[in-house]
This record gives sequence, structure tokens and C-alpha cells, in this order.
Amino acid sequence: MAGCLKRRCGETMENHSFAKWKAYLWMGALGILLSGSYLWGALQLPFGRPAQPGAGLFPVVVGVILLMASLATIWEGLRMVRHANEVDFPAGTDLVRLSKLIVYLAGYFILLPLLGFPLASVIFCTFLIHALSDVSWLRCAVYAILMAASATYLFVHLLNVPLPRGILSI
Repeated sequence: MAGCLKRRCGETMENHSFAKWKAYLWMGALGILLSGSYLWGALQLPFGRPAQPGAGLFPVVVGVILLMASLATIWEGLRMVRHANEVDFPAGTDLVRLSKLIVYLAGYFILLPLLGFPLASVIFCTFLIHALSDVSWLRCAVYAILMAASATYLFVHLLNVPLPRGILSI
């Protein structure tokens, strides 16, 4: 049954595959788009002085690293063109899980400026932890609250990085 995945009930489902080098090129291109938009936003923040860096320094460094990694991914994809390796695209429950993660991430980006970093992060982390584990909703929420509170404290109070405050101004 090459090319098919088994379901629990014994039915088969077609498995979609594509050339590995194409996946590298697509992911590299997506990374370039994301790093470009991230860098554009980061360049709007103040850089500060060498003695006291501003909020824009760290995001610019992260954006440049993402851009370099994306270019390296494209380079690796171009080097793979001669190889005929195939990659299987997720199917069945794996495809459902992947789709959920994409929807949750898109929702996080939409909710972040509206609800602010702490609340949007709690919602995102709760759903993400639940999608990736068998932990109860209550435990997911507790973990998410701890993660969001820790990240907020780290960035806002220790590193003085401004984060979206949203409608609650937390």
C-alpha cells in the first residue's frame, strides 16, 4: 500500500507528496516575506544609543537572522534540484492538526493588536497546548497564563520592550 495511509477503521486515504526541493523554495520564499514585514515593523521602533539600546534593536537582529535563514533555505533547495527526494504532505489527523495550528497562529496575529500581548498570548497558548497534547483545558489555561505572565514580565519589565497593549491596556 505504498502512497496510502491506514486509518483506524482500515480504510485507506491517498497520501500527497511533492519534491523536497520545492518545499525548501516555498518555505524560503515565505520566510523572506515574513522577515521583510517583520523588519519593516521593527524599523518603526526606536534604536536607542550604543550605551542604551532601544526597543528596535532586538527585533531588527531577529528579522535579519530570519532573512538569512530563509535565504539559506532557498540556497539549499536550489542545491537539491538534482535529487528526486519526495516529501509526504500530512493527511488525515495530521492534516487536521496542522490546519488547526495554522488557524491558531493566524488568529493570534489578528488578536494581538486588538486584545494585547498578555490576553492574546493566553488564548493562543491555551489552544496550542491543547492541540499538541492530551492535557485538560484547565491545565492548558494555567500553563498559558504562566507563560504569558512570564513573557510579559520579561519583555515589559526587564527588557523594556513595548508590547501591544490592546483594548484592556494591561
